[in-house]
Amino acid sequence: MAELESAPNGITGIVLAGGESSRMGTDKSFVVYRGKYLIEHVIGVLQNHCETVLISANSARYSQFGLKTVPDRYKNCGPAGGIFSALVESETVNNLVVGCDMPFISPELIALLLENAGNSDCVIPVHGGKTEPVVALYRKSALPEIEKCLVEGIFKLHRIIDLLDSKRIDVSTLLEKNPALFRNFNSPDDLA
Repeated sequence: MAELESAPNGITGIVLAGGESSRMGTDKSFVVYRGKYLIEHVIGVLQNHCETVLISANSARYSQFGLKTVPDRYKNCGPAGGIFSALVESETVNNLVVGCDMPFISPELIALLLENAGNSDCVIPVHGGKTEPVVALYRKSALPEIEKCLVEGIFKLHRIIDLLDSKRIDVSTLLEKNPALFRNFNSPDDLA
């Protein structure tokens, strides 16, 4: 595991692209939306705010984007396994995590997450009683607890963030301005 103290204070973007996409029927990352793959929309947003972008995925297919692809160290653990593996590979303290199927993430949301970074293990957007753990800021300090959870078979992100030193920030105002902010694409109907 990387040493926490040696990580620079920049920002790494992490695109979660390792899901099974069972409801979509094909890999969501490579579904075309507005002329580009879904994942390209997310990469573009992250590249505007991060010095490095990593793709969390278990397939060599993602090498076409010219970014480092990080396979899961713990297999079949869902997004938590991807976040853990990418955090290990990250060289920065702060890491913005975004699902590959969320093309409407705004610069305002990213700025809000970064403004609230502080020393918490993670900064999680919340709105109307809903928590968004796959559009969040995770710090390297979260690694030991996330790994402990994975080893113990705790894979649900909502449970893991309850065990971390998590800071939840209300983003209802941002959602009023941009109702599609957290919209993701899980099935062909979502693209219609």
